[in-house]
Amino acid sequence: MTSARTSPVVRRALAAAIAVPAALALSVVLAGPAAAGTPAVWEESDPVDFVSAALLFAGVPLLVFVVVAALVLGPSLARGESLAPGGGEQDSQWLGGPRKAAGELAAPDAEGSQAGGAGGRW
Repeated sequence: MTSARTSPVVRRALAAAIAVPAALALSVVLAGPAAAGTPAVWEESDPVDFVSAALLFAGVPLLVFVVVAALVLGPSLARGESLAPGGGEQDSQWLGGPRKAAGELAAPDAEGSQAGGAGGRW
């Protein structure tokens, strides 16, 4: 026995079949004025030559890249640091430094010592 009502899937498909062509037709109608030419009262601009376009679209981004690279690498170069990977030996650092407050735990003094903070074994 078939139902007299259409399924939601069929209704959505019919709505899409109507809405998509309507949206396309509406976009074509609304885009018509965009194809208009330049008004006659506007003065004609000079054509842009290749060198000017290349300087604008390639030179300016390259200049920005060089300035950013100089700002990033400049301080390291000024300190005389090497830029090669693994170039310089770094001293071990303990950020925050070892504190000698009375409430801190003592470091382990021997292999079997339980002093110190957390521990783990593999």
